Amino acid sequence: MKKIPYEIGKAKIRKTGTDLTIVSYSKTMLTVEKAAEKLEEEGISAEVIDLITLSPWDKETVLRSVQKTGRLIIAHEAVKQGGFGGEIAATVAEEGFCYLKAPISRIAAPFVPVPFAPELEE
Repeated sequence: MKKIPYEIGKAKIRKTGTDLTIVSYSKTMLTVEKAAEKLEEEGISAEVIDLITLSPWDKETVLRSVQKTGRLIIAHEAVKQGGFGGEIAATVAEEGFCYLKAPISRIAAPFVPVPFAPELEE
């Protein structure tokens, strides 16, 4: 049987860094990796973490990275309000607040109410 390169609940560190931690998953990882390259050109060393799975999610890897860098950016395609980034931010604020040198930032889609009545759809 072929071994799967990923483990459920175990994040992958896509790039090591020392200045800030960027956490993401899924398709947004492509954008995050490009952003980390641009930051590197500016002299900013970003650690990039791909969560792989959200339930369970690897909070230990994220907390270790934030302890090292002192900064956290969470990026995902979901809306910011109610998105999974809020869970990551809350966990780091609760369990790793003492590591933070700056506020946690979230990059996400803006909240847009979804119309549910035919009149609103039109």
